Amino acid sequence: MVDRFHFDPAEVAVPAIVPTGRPLHVEVGFGKDVRLLRKASARPGEDFVGIEISRKKALSFCRKVARAGLRNVRACNTDVRRVLEGLPPGSVASFTILFPDPWPKRRHWKKRWIEPGTAALLLRSLVPGGTITLATDHPGYRDQIRLSLMGAGLELLHEGPEVPAEDRTLFAERFERLQAPVTYFRWRSAADAPHGVMAAKGGGFGGGDPGSGSGPPLPLTGLRRGRPIGRPS
Repeated sequence: MVDRFHFDPAEVAVPAIVPTGRPLHVEVGFGKDVRLLRKASARPGEDFVGIEISRKKALSFCRKVARAGLRNVRACNTDVRRVLEGLPPGSVASFTILFPDPWPKRRHWKKRWIEPGTAALLLRSLVPGGTITLATDHPGYRDQIRLSLMGAGLELLHEGPEVPAEDRTLFAERFERLQAPVTYFRWRSAADAPHGVMAAKGGGFGGGDPGSGSGPPLPLTGLRRGRPIGRPS
């Protein structure tokens, strides 16, 4: 049953990441979209973590994971900065960040989470040659993103107005209907960058055959007190 998960936002923990040889992919702000579920279903030999600040959306995602019977995906219900600070160096094969909140009012700019400090954390977390996929509809945030990631030392692979089919979200479809311009980025860390002890094998959840996607089911988790919150009843 999908309701077997007890969601307690006071008891959360970052997903346990250990060097297993399974690529780890992190998506920030999955919201109501099901892209991450489709990816995890299509690639059972890889691991996926979704970070979502909305409790309601994170719980809904967890129930979809349970219904689909997926064992290679987790959700974190917390602020992205806290997860980035807890990720081991060289543990992430890719980050996907599609249409983060641009906080358009000047007095709110300090709430934009993609800035030089978090760009450095993103780079530190990537395996050598790891990628970051980003999209935004806000020109000011676009410029901030570009300066922050270039300043961190990431290589810009692509910048353009078209969002590929595999990265189309509900927001992308909405902006297309409104004929609102968007900017789509692809970035890469240096292939020879020694980002950490896990760089050679990548990060994963462990608990199963690295090539099969087997292992124990992965519950909804987050990051606060250090205990998992997705416990079967």
